[in-house]
Amino acid sequence: MRIAVCVVAAGLALGASVAFAQAVTYDFDRSADFSTFKTYTWVQGTNLSDELNHERVVNAIDAQLARKGFGKVDPNAGPDVLVAYRVAFERDLEFNGSSTGWGPYGLGGNRRGTIRAQEVLVGTLTVEMVNAATNKVVWRGIASMDIDRKANPEKREKSINKAAEKVFKNYPGGS
Repeated sequence: MRIAVCVVAAGLALGASVAFAQAVTYDFDRSADFSTFKTYTWVQGTNLSDELNHERVVNAIDAQLARKGFGKVDPNAGPDVLVAYRVAFERDLEFNGSSTGWGPYGLGGNRRGTIRAQEVLVGTLTVEMVNAATNKVVWRGIASMDIDRKANPEKREKSINKAAEKVFKNYPGGS
C-alpha cells in the first residue's frame, strides 16, 4: 500500500514538472562585438517542412531581430550575421496521478491511487547567428516546449512568437 502511495506521489510530482516545463537557454561568444552587428540575412537551417509554420517561425524571428535593431538585407549586400533556425521534435512521457481514500499516509486507512502515462510531443527551436566575416557562431538561443497538436492557427502563432521572444530575451546586443 505504501508503495502505491509513493508511486502516485512521484507521478504527481513528475507530471507537474513536465506539464509546465519550458526550457530556454542561450550561449554566445564573449569576444564578439555585438554592437557591430546591424544587418542579417537568412541561410538554410533545418527548416520545418510545413510551409505555414515555417513562415510563422521566420516572421517571429524577424520581429525579434528588428526589436534588437537589425535590418534584413539581401545575401549579396554583405550582411553582418547569417541567421538560421533548426526545429527538432521528440516524444516524451507525461505522468498524471491521483489518490483517493481516507486515513493518514503510512498509518493505515483505505487509500487507492492511479497513475497514467501520456505521450507528449516536445519541440525544440534553435536559432543561430554566425558572424559573416569569420564564419563563426556568435550567438545561439534554444527554446523547448510541449507542442499542442490540436492548436488552432492563432494559438500556434502565439506559441511560436512567445518562444522567439524568450529565445532573444538574453541576446547580448541591442535593446
